[in-house]
Amino acid sequence: MIVTLIPMMRMRMMRKMSKLFKRGFTLVEMMVAIAILAISAMIIYSSNSSAIRHQLSLEETTVGHWLLLNLIEEEKMNRVVESEEEETGETSDRYTKQITIGDDVYRIIREPLETDSDMVELVEFSIELVDPHTGNHLIDRITTIMRRSE
Repeated sequence: MIVTLIPMMRMRMMRKMSKLFKRGFTLVEMMVAIAILAISAMIIYSSNSSAIRHQLSLEETTVGHWLLLNLIEEEKMNRVVESEEEETGETSDRYTKQITIGDDVYRIIREPLETDSDMVELVEFSIELVDPHTGNHLIDRITTIMRRSE
């Protein structure tokens, strides 16, 4: 009895093993899975590459904004407005200043706007990234009120 039972158990195990090996993926299922993985990898790669491309411009924008805010605060603290004498004898408070940081050249433009007050003036500051190949790129423009120089 034991002798006949062992071959029967082997047969059952062989059937179970063959069913396990037959339960695989078909070629179509594998191709669909690979296509889904490839599409998701392309989406992730394109989003990462665009983020890397924008990182440099964001760094330049941040540095330019900090430079502009720093210049405005310096001028407010000193309450000094650099003036130029024009040919007509009138003073002009418009000036341009260039700052170089590493390989980047920033141009800051200060331009007063008209106001009715004798005590304060409305001033527009703008900063540009100077690029000889593509031209200047405006980073930021800030309009503020400052005490007039005496």
